[in-house]
Amino acid sequence: MTYTEINNPVKLAHLIIKERIDKNIRACDMTAGNGKDSEFILKNLNPRMLYSFDIQKKAMENTKNLIGSCPNFKFILDSHDNIDKYIYEKIDLFIFNLGYLPRGDKSITTNYKTVIRALKKSLKLLNHNGLIIICVYPGHESGRLEGEFLEEFMENLDQKIYQVIKYDFLNQVNNPPYLISLRKL
Repeated sequence: MTYTEINNPVKLAHLIIKERIDKNIRACDMTAGNGKDSEFILKNLNPRMLYSFDIQKKAMENTKNLIGSCPNFKFILDSHDNIDKYIYEKIDLFIFNLGYLPRGDKSITTNYKTVIRALKKSLKLLNHNGLIIICVYPGHESGRLEGEFLEEFMENLDQKIYQVIKYDFLNQVNNPPYLISLRKL
């Protein structure tokens, strides 16, 4: 991928992941959706294990249809804020692609309260030098609130422990999506 091809936060997220994360890691797609991020991680990082969460059966079907049978992949049909019920090992990469299921019911969205709870739990599981990537979509009310509360939460993280970077498309109209990258130092 060249620099000119980075025209949305998902492409930027994938570029950052490829450059910063080694292969043979443990990863978690906190919002599986249609499975595109899970597929990207499986194809590009060959993780020891990839966990994917989503609350919608349609997301589970879409993801499993895209990925197929894979021994190092586990789909969890539950909210990402219940991660502590399923995962006890250290994780090297978390990805959150917030909002609603593309081509799905737009009334079912991620919620800043569950996202913050999931993020707090993810920080406890995050390996040294691990990465959390969050794509935020402030173009709808739920996304706007997520962005505000996520930024407030992350601004207060200890800079000696975490590096937090916000990547924003400043000259795009209509509240463009943006990316937050968090690295545990």
